[in-house]
Amino acid sequence: MLNNPWARNYEKDDHVALGRIREWAANKLGTTVDDGFGYGTWVFIGNDTVIKIDPEIGRPERFSHELAISDLEIPGVATPKVLETGTLEGRAWITLGRLEGSVAYNVWPGLSDESQRNFTIQLADAITCLQQHHPDKSMLHADNENWSRHVRLSFNRALRSVDAIVPGRILTQSQAAFAQWAEALEDRHRVLCHGDLWFGNLLVDHRGDLKGILDFDRMAMAPVDYELDMLLRFWRYPWNFVPEQFEAVYNQPLDIDLLGPFVELCQGNLTDESLSFRLSALELIYRLNLVNRFGWNEQHAEMFEVVLSGDWGKGLIYDQ
Repeated sequence: MLNNPWARNYEKDDHVALGRIREWAANKLGTTVDDGFGYGTWVFIGNDTVIKIDPEIGRPERFSHELAISDLEIPGVATPKVLETGTLEGRAWITLGRLEGSVAYNVWPGLSDESQRNFTIQLADAITCLQQHHPDKSMLHADNENWSRHVRLSFNRALRSVDAIVPGRILTQSQAAFAQWAEALEDRHRVLCHGDLWFGNLLVDHRGDLKGILDFDRMAMAPVDYELDMLLRFWRYPWNFVPEQFEAVYNQPLDIDLLGPFVELCQGNLTDESLSFRLSALELIYRLNLVNRFGWNEQHAEMFEVVLSGDWGKGLIYDQ
C-alpha cells in the first residue's frame, strides 16, 4: 500500500497565523470550533455554520465557485449555501450553512453491498442534476472553453515543472504516452462538473443514502468524463485521501464495479479506448503535479509505472 503523500491537515501551514485565525473563527461562530479535514483550505466547523479560509494571501476570488452554485438545487441532496464572505489578513474567507449528515468515509465500511450500490446510483443521479445547472462562467477559475487545449497546456506545464526532478526515462515515457493519449482529447459538450468527488466531500445518513455534496473548489465546465477523474483515483487508492485514522480501514481499492453508473453517465459515444486514454492523460498530469509538490520517491515511481503501463482504465472500462 502506498502512503498518503499529502501533508496532514495543517502541518505545513503558518501556525502563528493559523492560531490567530482559529481564535477569530471561534469568536465569529460563537462556539468552540472543530478543525475540518481539508487540503489547501483551513476549515472551522461550528454548530450551524462552517468557515473556510484560504491559507494563501492575495486570492480574493478563492471561493467564487461556492458563490456560483449557492442557488443550486438537487432534489433530496443539500449543497452549501453562502452566508457571508470577506478577507482577513489578506486571506479570503467564506461562511457556509452547515449541512446535516456524516462524511461518507465514516459510514461506508459498515454498509451492505446493496447500500453501497444504492449510494453510487444516487450519486450518479445527483451529478446528472448538477450537469443541468448553468452558473455564471465568470465566477469559475479555469478557462476551459477549449478542453483539449486546456489539458495539453496543463500537461506541458506539469512536465516542465518536474524537468529537474523526475528521471529522464520517466520524462521521455511520459511525453510518448501523453502524445498517444492526446489523440483522444477531442472536445465534447461541456457540462458543470464537481471535479473532486471522493467520500470526504459527500454526506450520507446512517443508511448510506446521499444527503449532501460539499467543496466545489475544483468545479469546472468540462466534458462529462472529467467527473470520473477524481472518482476513479479515490476508488483505486482510498487510503491516499481519508484521514490518517481511517487508512487501515481503507487499505484496499474499493469495488470498481460499483462505478458502473458513472461509466454509463460519462462515456457517451466515446470508445472504451478513448475514455481510457482521456482518464490516463488526466492521471498523468495529476501525478506530475504531485512530484512537483513533494519530490520524487519510490512511491511516485511505482505510481508512474501503473499509469504509464496503460492500465489506468483496467476494470473500470475493460477487464483485460
